[in-house]
Amino acid sequence: MAEKRFNRSNAMTVICAAILVGTEILAAALALGWAVGGLMDWGREFTLALIGISLALGIYLTFVFVRGAMKAEPFYE
Repeated sequence: MAEKRFNRSNAMTVICAAILVGTEILAAALALGWAVGGLMDWGREFTLALIGISLALGIYLTFVFVRGAMKAEPFYE
C-alpha cells in the first residue's frame, strides 16, 4: 500500500484562506453584535452578550469553512 504524502501546497492554500476568511467572518460578527446592540440601545451588558453570541457563531462558521476547504484541498494524497 502506498504511503500518503503531505501536500504543502494544499495545506498552505487552506491555511491562508482560513486566515483571510476567518478574519473577515469574525470582524463582521463583532460589527454585527456591536451595531445591533447600539442601534437598539439595549445597554452594555446585553450588547456584550450579543457580541459574544455573534462571535461564537462566527467561530463556528470559520470552522465549517475550514472543514469544507480541507475536503476540497486535502492535505494528504
